[in-house]
Amino acid sequence: MNSEKLLEVEFPVMRYDITLPLLEDRVPIEGVKLKRVKSSSMINKEDPKMKSGDFGLCDLNIGYFLPAIEAGWEIIGLPVFSKRKPVYQLIFCHADSGIHAPNDLAGKKIGSRTYRTALTVWARGLLQERHGADLANVEWVLQAKEVFPVHDGALKIEYVDDKKNMVERLIAGELDAIITDISDTKLFETLESHPKVRRLFPDYISEDHDLYNETGIFTPVHMIVMSRKLDREHPELAAKFYAAFEQAKKIAYDDILSDRSGFSVVYLRERMREQRATWGDPWKYGIDANRATIDTFAKYNVEQGLIRSQLTYADMFAAGTLDT
Repeated sequence: MNSEKLLEVEFPVMRYDITLPLLEDRVPIEGVKLKRVKSSSMINKEDPKMKSGDFGLCDLNIGYFLPAIEAGWEIIGLPVFSKRKPVYQLIFCHADSGIHAPNDLAGKKIGSRTYRTALTVWARGLLQERHGADLANVEWVLQAKEVFPVHDGALKIEYVDDKKNMVERLIAGELDAIITDISDTKLFETLESHPKVRRLFPDYISEDHDLYNETGIFTPVHMIVMSRKLDREHPELAAKFYAAFEQAKKIAYDDILSDRSGFSVVYLRERMREQRATWGDPWKYGIDANRATIDTFAKYNVEQGLIRSQLTYADMFAAGTLDT
């Protein structure tokens, strides 16, 4: 096809191995030219382009996905969960807080960067549903204010400045616990070695595996969203993009199992084979394979006051992907 006839679509620069083949042009998409752009996965302020649909694709933290749709933003989902992260590993308590089990969180001060980031939504929901934690009287200490409303008049929130991060506030005893994403080597080292800090779930790997075995949920934190305006103008694109992401993941897996992926992990191929034997494919795409995950996360959004009412799959996902 002549390059002048290609539709140029903004595509987020992502560091995930399962999407890398798309950025390397190893997965052609008929009639489409990808325009690589850097974009944020968070919505901590008004985003005119996302709100009006003047973008292509975006790698979005799913904590903002349903509230943005309910607010009328011009976005629509693809059932492509680009990043998943275990939740239980990221719940830390102060050693003097008296927290030894999930029930002990009642009435405590819990810190998080934001209230609705995906990991925190998952953690609250799982703590309540699977572990019987009562979070009704928790005081949430947050740093980033919300763009979308929280529909819970009884919620207790205190906003603090960025002079100290949540790890520093926990160690200082200002917080009883934190539930927040950690993507920093030094912060992990501090949390895992400081005598005043311990995990609520020391055997978090077993907790995550039990959750997966019992429910099929390996908690997604990011997903691919598409401009609803683009979807209206080119309704065939959603299915093409979905198929392209599936193919990219297949190539990435084959790279690892062929021992040519280039990651600095000793015996990566063997570790991947072990993972497949234990987990199957935890990075499944599609609505059918993720029905329990989608329904549970939507339910948690309603229960936590992040959206007013349940949305249908047709509200959430592009029509071209509803049969996936």
